[in-house]
Amino acid sequence: MKSPDACSRPPRDTEWQEGGLSSARGFTLIETSIALVVMMVAALAATSLFIYAMTNNSGANDRAIATAIAQQHIEQLRSTTSFTDASLAVGATGTQTTTLPTVTAANRNYVVVRTVCNTAACGGSSTLKRITVQVTLQGAGPAWARTPITVTSVRSALMIGTN
Repeated sequence: MKSPDACSRPPRDTEWQEGGLSSARGFTLIETSIALVVMMVAALAATSLFIYAMTNNSGANDRAIATAIAQQHIEQLRSTTSFTDASLAVGATGTQTTTLPTVTAANRNYVVVRTVCNTAACGGSSTLKRITVQVTLQGAGPAWARTPITVTSVRSALMIGTN
């Protein structure tokens, strides 16, 4: 007859032998630590990549806003009704550079510089004015985002052509 302890014991599995486990083995603390270090290095690399992308996206947004401001100012000057309008006036030197009030957009400050020229030195003439608007981000942001955006346009006087 069997003892009561022998009946309550589960049947032997093929992995179990008299002395303990034969082939079943777990991870050691050192193996687990090494795996955690490898995962940490990968996670830090991904984090630095995300930070780099966020910085570049922020700078690109600043440049896009500066471009929009420059285009808006150029369109205002191009829409003037007269070639001799005061906003297109040039001094005795044939060039007038005006620094406009600081424009604030998306919590950033932008400096706008407008230049109107009607001399041959800048590509203008007595019937042609070269208009340049330069917008520069002030303060924060990456250095490459603070380089000026320059938009140039040409405005001509109304004339009757030879055709």
